[in-house]
Amino acid sequence: MDPWRGQRSSVSTARPSPECRSCQLREFPSLAAGAAPSARLCGRDAIQVQGSRRALDLAALEAGLVRLGEVRRSELALRFACPPHEITVFPDGRAIVKGTTDPAVARSLYSRYIGD
Repeated sequence: MDPWRGQRSSVSTARPSPECRSCQLREFPSLAAGAAPSARLCGRDAIQVQGSRRALDLAALEAGLVRLGEVRRSELALRFACPPHEITVFPDGRAIVKGTTDPAVARSLYSRYIGD
């Protein structure tokens, strides 16, 4: 869902990826206790980072990031472009880091721009 453009897209689930632990093996590591603070999004060039699970002030975050790159904010999310990556941050502290499939890179970018 792209609230800024009013567009949505979908992913076909007709043929699950053979490498996907959730689709093929029915394993859901992010739902298990003690799961890693990030998860690769199946079929996407993106990682979801949990952050510290603290509420974020998106307006304050926008004020700090605006001098570093393009920032767009709504009441539901903040999107920050730091090419070749893009970070979408939610008020609950979660973020989706596009442009990588490496959890370490995603966590590093989260730490650098969001905190934690």
